Amino acid sequence: MDIKIPDLTSLLRDNIYRLYQEQRHTDIEIHINSVVFNCHKTVLAAMSPYFDAMFASGMRESKDNTVKLQGHVPKHFENILLFMYSGKCDINIDNAEDILKASSLFQMSCLALLCEQFLINHLGSENCIGMWKLARAHGCKSLETKCFMYLLEHFGDICKSEDFECLDIDEVYSLITHDELKVLKEEIVCDAVFTWLSADVDARKEHAVTLMEVLRLPLVSPEYLVNEVEQRSIVNDNKRCQEILKEAISYHMLPARRQEFTSPRLIYRKHSLYEEILVVLGGYSLNGEKVTDVLGYSIRNKIWYKLGPLSFKLGREFACCVYGNDVYVSGGSQRLSSLLRFRAEYNEWQKCPPMMQGRRRHTMVAVGESLFILGGYDDKISEESNRTLSEIREYQMATSSWRTVADLLKPVRSMSSVVSKEKIFIFGGLLSDDTETACIQCFDTRSHTCTIVGELPFSSKLSRAIAFNRRLFVICTEGSILELNEEHECTVVKKIPFFNRRRFGLVAYQSGILIVGGECGEEIQKECLNFNPETGVVGVVNDLIIPSRANFGCAKIVIKKQHLKHEYFED
Repeated sequence: MDIKIPDLTSLLRDNIYRLYQEQRHTDIEIHINSVVFNCHKTVLAAMSPYFDAMFASGMRESKDNTVKLQGHVPKHFENILLFMYSGKCDINIDNAEDILKASSLFQMSCLALLCEQFLINHLGSENCIGMWKLARAHGCKSLETKCFMYLLEHFGDICKSEDFECLDIDEVYSLITHDELKVLKEEIVCDAVFTWLSADVDARKEHAVTLMEVLRLPLVSPEYLVNEVEQRSIVNDNKRCQEILKEAISYHMLPARRQEFTSPRLIYRKHSLYEEILVVLGGYSLNGEKVTDVLGYSIRNKIWYKLGPLSFKLGREFACCVYGNDVYVSGGSQRLSSLLRFRAEYNEWQKCPPMMQGRRRHTMVAVGESLFILGGYDDKISEESNRTLSEIREYQMATSSWRTVADLLKPVRSMSSVVSKEKIFIFGGLLSDDTETACIQCFDTRSHTCTIVGELPFSSKLSRAIAFNRRLFVICTEGSILELNEEHECTVVKKIPFFNRRRFGLVAYQSGILIVGGECGEEIQKECLNFNPETGVVGVVNDLIIPSRANFGCAKIVIKKQHLKHEYFED
């Protein structure tokens, strides 16, 4: 016959609990106010490192066998003793916080975890901030994490509570800088910050710059900037706050320069309705076929998506530029006179009035509320020597009309151009006699005058130019990176080793300039490089490989996430 041996652990626990209930062999008194608890040192020391250290230290309490505890509630301590002796604890909404505090003091991690789990199950908008502070104060990581994620999820409601005004600067900062903060609009975050600052202006005004630095002001409406932010004395009284506000206003006032805008405050959150993407459009596929594909690369998700296709095939040597979040494309070998507009809001292309004179190998830039088409090459002109163009044409968006505004001093094609202070700088290119030039021409969009302001260090064609943080850069096909200064002196600031590309794209990208794809001989380059003007470092962007495209257009815009539905996979 098998003999059933009882579970010794349960047997020991039950008997120790019986001794406590019968108050037998107790050897220590715990005094809380006027209430005395007779306990066993061994049990307290076994369950609590706090008591273990006390009894082993030779302190007066261990010798007198009397311990006086301050700041505790007798009924809560009775509950803690129940857990020590039996493993049971009556945790409820009225005592959970106090038991958690006590279990943290007594270093009873097991009981603390039970309290944490109870509080997690009872989290709500009305108690979340209090629970978060409690968890942070007592090192309760699970509860702290759950509270923080709850705050991020329900920030729009919680930031209106009085508890929000009681947060300290580090807590506010950690919330508003988090990528997973879930708000419909950044105005909600700004309102919360200004409310918090106003709750104690004298004590908190020193934190205004710290918080303004991370408010994503370029993403709020112009009306909010003018009516809500600009009117606040806490902003006007601080020079740096004024600079941050000015940056946001400039972003909205200068849609023609928006693609060049770089700022840590211009980052869309994970739950935003919008997303920043890199656009690659048109050109030729790997097998040499003309394509109408428009592909968008989600910088956040590192995924290529299909966008609305072009209205027709552009062929090669068209020009594109960005105005606001719309992309304009002009000319090209297939439709020399065409002008198309990609309306990012609707993910669709719109035909615009055609150019008066068609062209390819030209450049196009946006200034003010106009597009400017410069130089290029018109195959339809019978005389070869006249095919390279000097004409500068302006497309006025407000009236959808074209006009001729000036002529370049040197007709040129296959050049690059960039805008600075309403002036367009044109770098190098090919002249009418097919020779390369080092000439730097400048067209003033205000006075409609064109001048020659300097020369490149060497003759160059098929370069690309970009403005980045008010600095002007030209990247040449053999890897030289040039910079044009205020005195119109152009110097080599970097040489990219082993670089040999033409028809690559160029966009401002995070903290640097992104060099996108290109061609080397018959080979298509899919690798992208990033040049950091501050450090001078050029590196490969490992997680960005572009589809096999030659003679493509390239831009960076912001688009609604709802348009990023169909992933693109290259065959």
